[in-house]
This record gives sequence, C-alpha cells and structure tokens, in this order.
Amino acid sequence: MAEAFLQVLLDNLTFFIQGELGLVFGFEKEFKKLSSMFSMIQAVLEDAQEKQLKYKAIKNWLQKLNVAAYEVDDILDDCKTEAARFKQAVLGCYHPRTITFCYKVGKRMKEMMDKLDAIAEERRNFHLDERIIERQAARRQTGFVLTEPKVYGKDKEEDEIVKILINNVSDSQELPVLPILGMGGLGKTTLAQMVFNNQRVTEHFNLKIWVCVSDDFDEKRLIKAIVESIEGKSLGDMDLAPLQKKLQELLNGKRYFLVLDDVWNEDQEKWANLRAVLKIGASGASILITTRLEKIGSIMGTLQLYQLSNLSQEDCWLLFKQRAFGHQTETNPKLMAIGKEIVKKCGGVPLAAKTLGGLLRFKREESEWEHVRDSEIWNLPQDENSVLPALRLSYHHLPLDLRQCFAYCAVFPKDTKIEKEYIITLWMAHSFLLSKGNMELEDVGNEVWNELYLRSFFQEIEVKSGKTYFKMHDLIHDLATSMFSASASSRSIR
Repeated sequence: MAEAFLQVLLDNLTFFIQGELGLVFGFEKEFKKLSSMFSMIQAVLEDAQEKQLKYKAIKNWLQKLNVAAYEVDDILDDCKTEAARFKQAVLGCYHPRTITFCYKVGKRMKEMMDKLDAIAEERRNFHLDERIIERQAARRQTGFVLTEPKVYGKDKEEDEIVKILINNVSDSQELPVLPILGMGGLGKTTLAQMVFNNQRVTEHFNLKIWVCVSDDFDEKRLIKAIVESIEGKSLGDMDLAPLQKKLQELLNGKRYFLVLDDVWNEDQEKWANLRAVLKIGASGASILITTRLEKIGSIMGTLQLYQLSNLSQEDCWLLFKQRAFGHQTETNPKLMAIGKEIVKKCGGVPLAAKTLGGLLRFKREESEWEHVRDSEIWNLPQDENSVLPALRLSYHHLPLDLRQCFAYCAVFPKDTKIEKEYIITLWMAHSFLLSKGNMELEDVGNEVWNELYLRSFFQEIEVKSGKTYFKMHDLIHDLATSMFSASASSRSIR
C-alpha cells in the first residue's frame, strides 16, 4: 500500500505549498523539495513493489521509504496542529513559542531530507523502471448488474460426485464422508456449491446444510453454525451440551446433506467428537468436505477421496475470456494471442484465470498485456500456502485508490459476509476514497466496490432486504492480509 499512502502524502504537501502554512512557518522551500523527492521516488514504486518479492534489498529499501513517508506525515500533522493554535491565540511570527516550534520542526525536516537523499540515491542501485501509476480507475457510468461468472469445466465432476452421494451411500450403515481435495483456487468450494444446489441432491435429501469451517475447528462453534443454518436464525450464547442435544433433535431421522467447506483440522479427536453428534441422522445422510490437505481426507473421509483436477487450457481460456472481454467480441488478434499465453501461466487454476481476466478487462494496450505476461512475479518460488502469482499481479495493477480499499478488507475474518454499505462507510472514515468531481463520497465508494467486484476480488454476492453482501475467496483474503500487514508493519517500526 506504499504507493497509495505516498500519493496522499504528496497531496498534503501540495496543500501546504499552495496554502499559507508553508509561508507562515518559513518551510515553503523545504515542502517543495520534499514533494519533488517523493515524486521522483514514486515513479519507480510500481517496479519496486513487484521486484521486492524476489530481491530482499529492494524490500528493505521500500521499508525505509515507508518509515520516512510516515515520519514526514507526522511533521505535517504537527504543522497543522500548531497552525490551528497559531490562529486561535493570534500569535505573531516572532512569538517565542512560534520560534521554538519552527526551530524544532526545521531540524526534523533537515534530518528527513538527508534521510530521503540517501533513500533516493540507494534506489539507483536497483535499476528500477519508471512507470505511470494509475491513480483512479476509469469507471463506467452505466448501470451495474451483479452477475456471477459462468462456471467452466466442472459439469463432469459435479455429476460424478452427485452419483456417489446418491447411489453409492444410500444403504451404508456408516456416516458417509466424501472429501474433495485440491490446491487453493482450484474451485473446490465452487464444485461443492454446484453439488449442493443440484436438483437431484435437493430431491434426495430431506435437509441441506452448509458450514464454512476454515482454520477454527471448534466443536461448539460448528454445532452452533449447523443449528443456525437449519433454523435460519441466529442463536444466543449456549453451552455445548444443550447445543448438542438441539442439533440431534433437528437431525434425528433426517437424511441430511452437510457440507463442511475449507477444513484444516488435523486433530482426530476433535473430528471424532463432532462425528458422534452427527451420526443421529437417517440412513443415507452424507457429509461432503473440501480441503487442501490429503491428511485431512484420510482422517475424516469414509469414502474414496475425490481429487479435483486442474481446468483444461481450453476451459481456463473460456473463463479468462469471459472476464477480460465480457460479452464483446475482441477484434485484436494480438491481444487474443497474448491472453492465451497468460492463460498458460495460470496452470489450470480457475481463480488465477478469473482474476487476471478481471484485471485486463480495463486494459486494451498490447504493452499492458505484455507486461502482465512477462512479469517477474511468475518466477517466484511457490508453496501450497503462498499467494498465487496471478493474484499478486492483479493487486499490483490496481489503481491507487482501489489498493487501499481492497487491503483494508483484511480486517474482517475469513469467510465473513460483509455488507457493502458498511465497508464503504469504513473506507470513508479512513479517507481511502479520492474525491471525484461533484460526486458524493458514497457514490465514489460504490464505484470502487463495483470495480473490485468486476476484477474478481469479491464473490458470492447476495442481496437481502435491499442490502448487498459479499465474501472474499480465502486466497484473496490472504492477499489482502499480506498487503495490509506490510502497511501496518511500516507504521509500527517508526
């Protein structure tokens, strides 16, 4: 988030230069120099943000820059505060208090400019490219319709899982548990949702329940979530024993279908305790779990683990094209060719294709597409817990105003259903939204939210009682957390 904060800082410096405060305290020359130095550094920030993932020296340089920027921001805040006192007390420029303040701040600014000179000089060692940073997205003024993207390449897998649930387990005496295994972003939750909403599944089971588990496998929390899903209302605080009794009353004699999404628990005892409560259902009741870890499949599963495969390159291209071009027919063969090369780098991961398609939807220059294709981020070493390169690329190509707003969403826990109007209010409260002509800030926030949705950062849109709710994919949440934590770290080490 360094670029976004630096832009706000430059705006503040411009305000001081154009206003009277610089003249009042005699710092106009220093403010102009600071603004010039930050502008020079800002030009290479885009390239530095990408290369820091590979080069530790650049990451350390950005850390020093962030600290310096926040220190300058502190100085500006002190100047604003002193100026307010100056006006209220009608103090003259030669009042002892004013002279003392100017001396202390002047000394701090001299130290800051020396520090920034060193930071600016150090950047030359990295041979960073200058790029134009898009400050605000060029947003559509037409009506906006919330539509979830079409799912590609999952029909066969949906049919296979439905058959397993309905045909293979109906006479089983053991509570059947079918694990779906796959890496992050591969579409496990999407496939589970397709199965959950399948007409044959709806007709076969008396009761359908969906619960997101994530990394908090707490028996009391999960039982409460299952009960709330069945009854369709929130429960107050209850002890574990009455919760267990209530759940068993609801499940008794029912052929239920329970989805436990995004399971990370490797504690066999915790699962055994929950399973004991769930075994009350009628014959044919079934559980479907989604997980990234094969060990969890062996701990919880009673049926053969279902390994989710990567999308074919053809289906991955269709998903990317749907996001990148919408309903329009692309006539530039060069863009189509570059797009197919980008899709190859997605490795058959739907989330990567969808997110990059959303990014390039707003870019129509061949050089912009080539920059995504040739980015060094693709070459970073990966493990199963790291953020996908495609997601990092999508973040670094966001306009400045969108970056802060997106990263701030990390304050909500994973799988939280977030109210759109509420998050816009929080963006406004933290001054993340940039003014745009005569538009109200609420309208600017609405456009920012729409952009993030179109770029596939938000999903599972639900409109209820006139209010819009959304969620973030867990990998998207990991990305937001990574960016938000980096910014918080810069503040904490000052």
